Formats: sequence, C-alpha cells, structure tokens
Amino acid sequence: MDGMWVHAGAPALVDWCEANYAVTGWVAEWWNFLSSVVMIGLGLFGLWRVRGAELRFRVGMLGTCVVGAGSAAFHGTLLRLAQAADELPMVWLGLACVWTLLDREKPAGEGRGLAVGLLAFGVVFCVACALVPWAFALFIAVYGVAIAWVAIRTMQLAFFRPTTPRLRRTAAVVVLAYLGGFFGFWVPEHVLLGCDSPIQALQLHSFWHLGAGIGTIAWWEWAWGERAEASGIRL
Repeated sequence: MDGMWVHAGAPALVDWCEANYAVTGWVAEWWNFLSSVVMIGLGLFGLWRVRGAELRFRVGMLGTCVVGAGSAAFHGTLLRLAQAADELPMVWLGLACVWTLLDREKPAGEGRGLAVGLLAFGVVFCVACALVPWAFALFIAVYGVAIAWVAIRTMQLAFFRPTTPRLRRTAAVVVLAYLGGFFGFWVPEHVLLGCDSPIQALQLHSFWHLGAGIGTIAWWEWAWGERAEASGIRL
C-alpha cells in the first residue's frame, strides 16, 4: 500500500519550495507552518462571526480550523500521515461547500439524499487516497473540481443576479482572497517557478494559506446570508 495512509514515519508525497528546517530544527517549513496556525485563528474568528447561525455554517467555520491544524501538522513535519490530515479535510470542506450551494433553497432536514451521496463519495475518496501511489494527484483533481464549481456558482449568484450589496461585497472578498491567493501565489510557487527562483524567497505558499483562510471564512459568511436570501428562512 503506497497511498497517503501508511506508517507514521513515511515522508510526505510532496515537498514545497520553502527550505526545510531553516529556522528551527523542530519545524520543517516554518513560514508555511506559521501561516497555517494563522488559518486556525481565522476559523475561530469566523466561528464567532456566525455564532447562532444554522449548524452547517458553524461546522464550515470549524472545518477551516481543522484544515489549518492539518496544514500546520503537514508543513511542520512533512510526514505522509500529516499530509493526509491536511488534504483530506480540505476535500471534505469542499464537499460541504458543494452541498451548501446545492441545498441553499431547501429547509433544514431536506436534501438528505444529496448529503448521503456526497458522504459516500468522500468515503470512497479517502479509501482511494489510502491505496493509490498517485494520491496527491487525486487530491488535486477532486479538490480542484469541487472548488472550481463552487467558485463559478458563487460568482453567478453574487454578481450575475440581483442580490444585496453586503452579500456582493462579501463575495468580492472571497474572490480576491481565495482566487487571488491561488493564482497569485499557489500557481507561481508550485507550477510556474522553480524552487531556485529568487521570488520563492517571499514564501509564496504561506501567502496562499492566508488568502485561502480569509477567502474560506468569507465564503461561509456569504453562504449564510445567501441561503437566508434564497430560502426566505430566518437562519
């Protein structure tokens, strides 16, 4: 078995461009680790912002904290088990975003068939990641498709139909932070530039963490308001 879930000491399937153990011998990628810890704080702030909201939105904010904790473990250790603790919650949170958008007009308690279907898909994905040697590529594909759909649907709902100025502003934060972080930092760091590029000294991946964290909590706050608007339900 050569997937994500192997013995605790197995190295991660991917390493990033930040120099390993350059700041301290206790943390593999210091800046990526630190920005992941900030993501936990952003999730806690988001949880406070949606206090009293429907459970799905509080779980979404809490999921941001879980992703931040997994990311901190991954970048702090560069172990495969920690990589799974980072990437699998990201996919589950992405599936939760998909479900929230597809379920946006339904009263609480309806749409369980869709939820069960996405749950089953998530379980199959986790099993596949445990077994296949190309688990990282599988993660990129599944997470990328889910988030691409969420981004397109969010922009359709926020910018191409009547909505409130507040929701439109919140959606703009999502686009600028998350998509701006992805195209401005993740893609250059991991796709366009070599690790020997002087630009990598700016620690691009850590800025991606910050953009993703801000964008994610802004998305859940937007989704809360958008669901209330779509369903006519006081949430």
